[in-house]
Amino acid sequence: MSQFKSTKEFKEIGPCAYRNWKSNTDCYLLHGYDRSIKFVFGCDNLDFQGFVVDFGGLKEIKRQLEDWFDHTVILQSDDPLVPTFQKLAKEGHCQLRTFPLISCEGLAQYVGEYVDAFLQERYDGRCWVEESHNSECAKNSAIYEPRNDPDRLTFEVLADINKEMLHGDLAVLT
Repeated sequence: MSQFKSTKEFKEIGPCAYRNWKSNTDCYLLHGYDRSIKFVFGCDNLDFQGFVVDFGGLKEIKRQLEDWFDHTVILQSDDPLVPTFQKLAKEGHCQLRTFPLISCEGLAQYVGEYVDAFLQERYDGRCWVEESHNSECAKNSAIYEPRNDPDRLTFEVLADINKEMLHGDLAVLT
C-alpha cells in the first residue's frame, strides 16, 4: 500500500464509436461513448515539489488518450470487421484504433499499463498507477489495479499482443 496517493482525471476525452463483437447483448452493435479516464497514483516518497506526480507533466498522456479515443472507432484486434474498418480508415472515413480487449475492463488495463510504464520511465520507479478507472459513460465503468493483478502484462506485452492479434497470430486474449 502506498503512503501517498493522488488522482488525475481526463474527463470526456472525446466521442468514439465502439462495438464488442463477442457480446451476447446489443453491445455487438456499433455505438458511441465519450470516455473518461481517472488514475490513482501512488508512491512512498514525495518528489522535491511535494508531489506524487506532477500533473503538469502529463500532457503526453492526454495526447495519447485523445489519439486513442477522440473521434475514433475502437475495435478489438480480432474483430472480424477490422479489415472493413481498415479500408474505411485508408479512404479517410474514420480513425481506427484497436486493442487486445475492447471491454471497459480491458481498456482500463491497457490504458493503466500505458500510464504506469510512462511513470516508471519518467520517475525512475518512484511512483506508479494504483488504479486505472475507465468510464464509458456516467453509468458504466471499470477499475484495473495493476499491482493486484497476479497475471499482470506490461504495456509493451499488451501492445505486442495487439499487433499479433491484428496479424492473426493470436486468435484471442484470455
